[in-house]
Amino acid sequence: MFKVNVNAAKAEAMGVALSDINQTISTAFGSSYVNDFLNQGRVKKVYVQAGTPFRMLPDNINQWYVRNASGTMAPLSAYSSTEWTYGSPRLERYNGIPSMEILGEAAAGKSTGDAMKFMADLVAKLPAGVGYSWTGLSYQEALSSNQAPALYAISLVVVFLALAALYESWSIPFSVMLVVPLGVVGALLATDLRGLSNDVYFQVGLLTTIGFPPKTPS
Repeated sequence: MFKVNVNAAKAEAMGVALSDINQTISTAFGSSYVNDFLNQGRVKKVYVQAGTPFRMLPDNINQWYVRNASGTMAPLSAYSSTEWTYGSPRLERYNGIPSMEILGEAAAGKSTGDAMKFMADLVAKLPAGVGYSWTGLSYQEALSSNQAPALYAISLVVVFLALAALYESWSIPFSVMLVVPLGVVGALLATDLRGLSNDVYFQVGLLTTIGFPPKTPS
């Protein structure tokens, strides 16, 4: 089989995304669907593919260019090489990179965050050049966990400003919000004692806990 080796470090340095490289090679060799158009009352499909003279020989790949982040065209030959080799007829790829999908769930008593950290630690012990990428719910959880500290900080600021408007004072809200750590500690202890995980529901509950303790009766 004909193998294209892409140097991810060089491509990133030139501002070219791996997904764009994969899309370019896929379109040039196999075509890509664009849209539809009407011709004499019939709907016709539009496909884009490299011209025949530019996709017949292995060396044709050196004539292709990929648009980088700045909008300029970067030659594919600058960060890739080709070779003929043998391999499995079944290939799994993610963003054009050979990959293997791993599906699973956290063990009893462990959170999904612990499971994701364990997987990341395992990948870190593998040889250089092996990486990982989250997809699906794991990707969403990784994204939300990075935003959690900012959300907690914003919630504290919003509660403080609401109390400042209620009491028309900047000093009283400080004393009122001293009860917030007590509510947060209570929520953490209750979660730990019941063996619950640090998931998105826990984070929403913790945000609610921050807002409830300073609440005063109307």
